[in-house]
Amino acid sequence: MSDKFALKTQERESNMNLLIGENIRRLRRQRDLTQEEVAAHLGISPQSISKWERADGYPDITMLPSLANYFGVSVDELIGMGEIAKSQKYTEFNRLWRENNEKNKHHENVLLMKKALKFFPNNALLLVQLSTSLEKLDGTKEEKAHNLRESIALQEQILRYGEDSETRGATLFNICFAYWKNGEREKALEYAEKLPNLYKARENALIHFLEGEEKREVAKNALVPLALSITQHLSVLAQTEENPVYYERAEQILNLLFDGEEDDTIGLVRKELRERRKSGERAEGKSKAGERAEGKSKA
Repeated sequence: MSDKFALKTQERESNMNLLIGENIRRLRRQRDLTQEEVAAHLGISPQSISKWERADGYPDITMLPSLANYFGVSVDELIGMGEIAKSQKYTEFNRLWRENNEKNKHHENVLLMKKALKFFPNNALLLVQLSTSLEKLDGTKEEKAHNLRESIALQEQILRYGEDSETRGATLFNICFAYWKNGEREKALEYAEKLPNLYKARENALIHFLEGEEKREVAKNALVPLALSITQHLSVLAQTEENPVYYERAEQILNLLFDGEEDDTIGLVRKELRERRKSGERAEGKSKAGERAEGKSKA
């Protein structure tokens, strides 16, 4: 048996054990039974039932028919075969989406996600992936506009029905830019105002409550998005105030934080910063040339 097959088998067994425990607890509570009552019927200790429900163990296979009969369900339902098959299908949809996305197969991904949503309606992650794929599609100006409107409708659906706070937060951020691209400036601003400010970021809260290595990891991982945000704001100040000193400060901050150990993201930030600076210098040069020409004409 290959290592890959062994890992898949272990994962399947782990999922099955977890689902058995969850299903025993669910079925027991639905019937208003105590762990002691279930244990008495099976002739085992209440501690065994408690262990199963915590997924610290699972019933002997010979006990499953009796347990299923006691709860009035099939063995397949008790061990969660339906849930396992559904979970595997969901995992496969997401794996294929990532694979297609890396190959820029966005049309295939649109079809894939629409198919997936028939099995998992209103699933936030699938809706996000469909929305993303729609915005990446090539086509005529009219087709791109149609795809953008469909993407916005999907994002509105996520915000209306989605329960995962991280997915909702990311969608709230993305929909601002989608509305902006669609020429709806007021809508973009409306949603942007709903986003938390920089002080209320998740990482800013976590570092107060975590300890040791977890605390260090959160603090270190926060540096890249923080640096990205700082350089964006400094670039805006450099452009609006026509002051290149802000570009220098941004470079100094990047050097201070990442000198010798930066990742691809920071490399791209540096490149973008240099391009913005060159663009600003060219604009300033044209402006000064225009002023000199205007001065000569007046003279």
